[in-house]
Amino acid sequence: MNIVPHFSPIRVIRNDSGEAKSVGTADEVWKTLLDDWPSEEGDCFLSALLICIDVQRGWRAPEEARVAFIAAAAEAGVPLLS
Repeated sequence: MNIVPHFSPIRVIRNDSGEAKSVGTADEVWKTLLDDWPSEEGDCFLSALLICIDVQRGWRAPEEARVAFIAAAAEAGVPLLS
């Protein structure tokens, strides 16, 4: 059985549709950064991707992907909902 480590979900506003999307795993962070992000540039963006890989390998805690995602959103000006 494959267990997916979750963290407290973050709601992000998608740029293309303006809809809210819930992100609660490192895999969802990864997919959101690659599919919904306004720019594939920035130190926080790249760091978040690398941290997601480390979480998937079991080298980091899932909460680190959450923190990195929040930093990437701030860097890119992507709105988050509380």
